[in-house]
Amino acid sequence: MDRVDLRIFTRLVGDPLLSDETIGRDVGITGKAVRLRRKRLESEGVLTEYGVHPRAEVLGRHATASRYTGGALSEVARSQLRKVEDLVLVRSFRPNFHMVVRFSNEAEPSDDPTLARVLGRRLEGSLDERPPRSLLRADELTRADWKVLEAVVRNPRAPYSVQSHQAGLSPRTFRRHRAKLDAGRVLECSMILNLEREEGLATYGIWLKVDRSFDERALELPRLWDRPHWTRNPRGVYLLGSADNYLGAREVEIRLRAVPGVLSADPLVPAGGLYARERLLAWVRAERDSRFPLGSRGQA
Repeated sequence: MDRVDLRIFTRLVGDPLLSDETIGRDVGITGKAVRLRRKRLESEGVLTEYGVHPRAEVLGRHATASRYTGGALSEVARSQLRKVEDLVLVRSFRPNFHMVVRFSNEAEPSDDPTLARVLGRRLEGSLDERPPRSLLRADELTRADWKVLEAVVRNPRAPYSVQSHQAGLSPRTFRRHRAKLDAGRVLECSMILNLEREEGLATYGIWLKVDRSFDERALELPRLWDRPHWTRNPRGVYLLGSADNYLGAREVEIRLRAVPGVLSADPLVPAGGLYARERLLAWVRAERDSRFPLGSRGQA
């Protein structure tokens, strides 16, 4: 990974749906060059998954997030996790730390024993940051909106021409309904990364456990890839960024350990995960068909 790759990578982490042409204008290269570099990062497993999905309330469900530590995410573990009926995604970090999102029928779902058996001990507390709720209710979405939603979840980075064909709509109609979904904050992006496969510029992830005296202005670090992700009970924050080399990354870690209010600083590297795309697609189709049964005229 060179500096151009890093700039492309940073923009994709910030917005996984940015077009190659838009990224190219920001970075100073052509859209075709961005596409080639992006495809290489995807084939090498660095950009593992573009997890684009509707917000839970649009599907009539409740989003919950939890954290586990101790287990390893092997292929056997992934097959077991796919049996958890409401599991949407798992983001894994080395060493053996996992963030789990479920879309449940209950606001406070009971613990699923499979998660602890596979991923290890569940950590107390929950994520502080909650994604903004959709501005549109499910009953405000038309049949065409649901078709667009399904096409985007199925193939999030496909050109509009491909997505509109999959939705059975004209490109112009597809763009209009997609703009409605974007304005209504119906979609959420959850990228899954595996920096263990990255070579070149040094990348780092670090988890800070902090107390109330911690000054958030200490997080104004250069070359952070994403906004800081906070948790509560215990109070802490996860940071993802880069440095020119691993000595520089280590210096960032040492600096953060010395900040007043930091109780501990543990290195964590994004190491893949699991995204239940087919399950989400089934939920989208079921919700659409319940509102617009086959043969009904419905809304355009």
